[in-house]
Amino acid sequence: MGAVTVLPPPTVGGSLRDHPEAEAFAQVVQQVHHRYANEVVGAFRLCPFMQDPAQDYGRFCVMLEREPTVATAVELLVGADEPLAHLVYPLISMESTDFERFGSALHKAAARAIDPAPVHAVFHPRMAGDATTPARLVGLVRRAPDPFVQFVPEGLQKGGTVFADLSSFDATKWMSQKEKKTLRQRVSDEDIARIEALQRDIKAERDDRYARFVDALG
Repeated sequence: MGAVTVLPPPTVGGSLRDHPEAEAFAQVVQQVHHRYANEVVGAFRLCPFMQDPAQDYGRFCVMLEREPTVATAVELLVGADEPLAHLVYPLISMESTDFERFGSALHKAAARAIDPAPVHAVFHPRMAGDATTPARLVGLVRRAPDPFVQFVPEGLQKGGTVFADLSSFDATKWMSQKEKKTLRQRVSDEDIARIEALQRDIKAERDDRYARFVDALG
C-alpha cells in the first residue's frame, strides 16, 4: 500500500461553516478534489506548471452555502495569506452558465479589493464542452467534481488550464519560452476518452461520499 497523502487543512466558509459536520464534510470535499487534481489534471498534464496536487490548490476553501454570495467570498479572499485560492461550492444547485456569471461578479468585486487584481477561472461539473475545438475542450476538462472559482496572480494564467505551483514556478522564465504546447496538443483523443471516464467515476465517488453530509446540512 502506498503512502497516504496528507493534505493541508481546508478553509471552511459560508453560512453553514459552524455546522457540526462542516469540517468533516470539507475534508471529504478536499479529498475528492485532490483525486481530480491528481488523476485528471496532473496525470494528463492539463496544467504545465502543476507539480504537486497536494499543495497546488493554494488555499482550498470549501464554501458551505446553498446560494453563493459575493461578499462572503471576497471577505475570505482578502483575508487569504497567499495569492492562489480555490473557492469550492459543494452544496449549490446552480447551473454552469449562472455560476460563470457569479464567478465574473466575484472577480469584479475581488479586483476592487485586492491589489494587484487576481485572474479568475470558473469550473463546473456540467460545463459545456467537447473535443471539437480547442476552446470547447477547455470546457470539457474543467468539469470538476463541484463548481469552483480559481484565483491566481496576474501572469500565471497564461498557457495553463488550472492550478499553479507558486513555490517553484518561474513565471518569467516560462513565459520567455518560444514554443509552448496548447492543451489540444498535450492530450490525444484516447486521453480525452479516459478523462471523461475518470470524471464520471469521480462524480460517482463524490455523490456516494457526500450523501450523508448533504442530508445532515440540508
